[in-house]
Amino acid sequence: MIARLKNENGMTLLEIIATALIVGVAMVGLYLGIIYADKQVQRNYHDRVATLHASGEIDWQYYYRKNYKQFDTFNSKTVNIDILARGRTLTGQMTMKITPQSENSNGTNVDYEMVEVTVKWLEPDETKTRHIVVREDFY
Repeated sequence: MIARLKNENGMTLLEIIATALIVGVAMVGLYLGIIYADKQVQRNYHDRVATLHASGEIDWQYYYRKNYKQFDTFNSKTVNIDILARGRTLTGQMTMKITPQSENSNGTNVDYEMVEVTVKWLEPDETKTRHIVVREDFY
């Protein structure tokens, strides 16, 4: 064992190539992991912004209904989700649906409205539309 440690012959070309290959594969894997993580962070940020837009609209509807006894209805609104590279803006479409509901609680029929706000957008460099839905019951 001690004789091996004192051996000063060096490394063979095959060992150097194998080491370079292992380091190269590790670097490519690390790079791909960083790219994936960055894209996921951006997607999560967009989800969070869309959720804030939708919940803000729900809060507005609550305020409007409480003060004016009706909802501030709309068909579609454009919302800004992010400012992208080269000055481009990622926008989404916010829609609202009001559905009359009824439930029976202890033999008493309770009527209410369910408000559903949806924000839809298309992520950059993707083909699938993403969406966030926020629902609230108004008794």
